[in-house]
Amino acid sequence: MQRYLWSTSESDRRAAETALSADASLTAMSRERFHDLEEAMRRGRPSYPPVPARVSGGQGPPEDLVGRFPIAELVIDVPAGPPVPVLVQLPSRYHARTDWPLMFAMHGGPPGTAAQARSGAERMLRVWADAAEDAGWIVAAPALTPSVVAGARTEQRLPYELFHPEQARAVIDALRARYRINSDRMVSTGISLGSNYSIAFATAHPDWFSAIVPVSTEGDSRELLLRNLKSVPVYLLEGSQDKNIRAITGPRALRDILASFNYDLTYREFGDRAHEGFQEHYGDVLRWLETRPRQTRPREVIRVPNAAITPLGRRVHWIEPDTRQAFVHAFVSGPSRIDITARWARTVRVYLHDRLVNLDRPVEIRVNGVNAFTGRVSRSALTALRGARARGDERLIDAAGISVDVAATPEAIAIAERAFNELTPKHAEGTLSFWEMYATRALEERMPSLGFDGTEEALPAGVKAAGEQVALRVRQIAPTGPLSASGLKAGDLLVEFGGEPFFRGRGAVTGLHHWLIRELRAAAAPYTMVVWRDGRRVESTIQVKLGSYTGS
Repeated sequence: MQRYLWSTSESDRRAAETALSADASLTAMSRERFHDLEEAMRRGRPSYPPVPARVSGGQGPPEDLVGRFPIAELVIDVPAGPPVPVLVQLPSRYHARTDWPLMFAMHGGPPGTAAQARSGAERMLRVWADAAEDAGWIVAAPALTPSVVAGARTEQRLPYELFHPEQARAVIDALRARYRINSDRMVSTGISLGSNYSIAFATAHPDWFSAIVPVSTEGDSRELLLRNLKSVPVYLLEGSQDKNIRAITGPRALRDILASFNYDLTYREFGDRAHEGFQEHYGDVLRWLETRPRQTRPREVIRVPNAAITPLGRRVHWIEPDTRQAFVHAFVSGPSRIDITARWARTVRVYLHDRLVNLDRPVEIRVNGVNAFTGRVSRSALTALRGARARGDERLIDAAGISVDVAATPEAIAIAERAFNELTPKHAEGTLSFWEMYATRALEERMPSLGFDGTEEALPAGVKAAGEQVALRVRQIAPTGPLSASGLKAGDLLVEFGGEPFFRGRGAVTGLHHWLIRELRAAAAPYTMVVWRDGRRVESTIQVKLGSYTGS
């Protein structure tokens, strides 16, 4: 098990998986034996690297903290970006024999240079130092080098890249490989831009953090986005006199929306304060967090697609639809029953555990009012280990996984449509916040369009379709656009792009451009394209990437 979860090489991992796969007793486990496996997994890595009292790398730790606390500086490679220096403060009583909570603290910006990014990380370490030491928390402050501004600023233009979720995840995984961190007590915080990243990561991946602490944030007024915080407690600190955000109405809107959902929120606004850190309140914050470990298996899960710049993760807790656009609402409705409402999806994979349903009895799963599965489900060590390794977290343990179809009958479609329409926002949506406005403009500058026009059209007869699924009839394609080398022709019926189907009223070409630029990076990535041409299915693969900045 340890060789598989924490292998030092790909060949080592493959050898461990081969050995595990050969053991038939691991595929149909009793509740007691599976519990023993869980306990072994939750114990974590067998060992951690030794931690000197101080480790100085690069420019060294912030001088005013040297000698007060054990400070380390790591430089971590991240996907699709420059290496990220991370300043780490350990509690003075830290040792690797017990688990420690982590405060993942992101600074403001976007920074103009890598040096400014590092200075921002130093400031985050300073403001959390005393409270974290008193409460026994590890603080990790990444220098947001991926977000360094890439060109000239104007009132309308601030070209920078986000600190992407996969980059944050790489930093967290590297920290957990080095220090004994309790993944059920990891909290994301930030000041200014860092606070907005905290909100973005939590709404895109609600199972990453036990809570978030946005400080001096622009907030958010998009109800569909904020519904994804159902399982994530929020503690927000804000100053009424903050002039570095678009308006105080942003954080107040976030407050009002989360309160209307009855989500777990503490909102503190100070009438005489501005854009600052509020560090004198961090002791209160940490005491509040003590009673809020991560919810690993909430009995109700919601996945709401939205227009935010950070793409919503495909998997949310224990449900995983097969499309990026899917709306899914799932809840445990009985000892061995789960009810799901799903729209804009063909299938939903459901990850099961005895803390959700009784796996010693037949399990029933209903989707949009239709019985999608009834039967016995076996606990599997392979499912548990593969899932934990894929998610980089040995505390996120699945006992089994079942894929169920989303019915495409008119009755099932109507149920899903009504459920989504019940989420129609009741609060007015405000102007897009500065950080996201500039970042979105930067993406659009790098890929203004896909270079083709198309309109929705019914799928060809005989092609199996999900509810509300359509295709795009290509009207024209530019000879030099991003898809010019794909072989796409006028008259083609585009059925899928990157494994993603198209659905009625979901934006057609504009909708494809919207999610694609948020997913693309500077390095080319392969996307499979399925078209219907001359009465037959044609599949091809194209490499797509973001272009260069073109503005000045």
